[in-house]
Amino acid sequence: MEYKIQPYRKGQEKDISKLVGKVYDEYVAPDYTEKGNRFFYDWIEPEKIADRQVEQSNLLVATNNTRIIGMIEIRENRNISLLFVDQNYHGKGIARELYKAALEICCSRDKQLNKFYVHASPFSIPVYERLGFKATGKMQEEHGIKYLPMEMDLKNN
Repeated sequence: MEYKIQPYRKGQEKDISKLVGKVYDEYVAPDYTEKGNRFFYDWIEPEKIADRQVEQSNLLVATNNTRIIGMIEIRENRNISLLFVDQNYHGKGIARELYKAALEICCSRDKQLNKFYVHASPFSIPVYERLGFKATGKMQEEHGIKYLPMEMDLKNN
């Protein structure tokens, strides 16, 4: 299966929001409260995705032909805020390739970057562990969103 990883382009935000929402509903939403789900849906509104890219382009997409099948968004050049892959493409290494491409960009922007962080949803913890992240605390909840704080030490990986 062929796919390309490329930077976000204005106009893709609706497809990105649709992909994230679909995967979220299937795998993540059941672990969250109604308040948490509303908070998340607000975060992935297409115009909010586009607005976040104005200050610094920090979103990559994986496409199969023209269809978006995965995405990663980075905050503050060191925090994964979104990493989603269409359920039909799970287990094919797309999340790993998106992460590696994002990490390469972040390291090129900041040569001193030595840690990468994520607040992993319960469903995503095994994915982040396979990428090399380690838990740095206990499961927490904020705005109705459950997450495990995790980090990767880039100097030892």
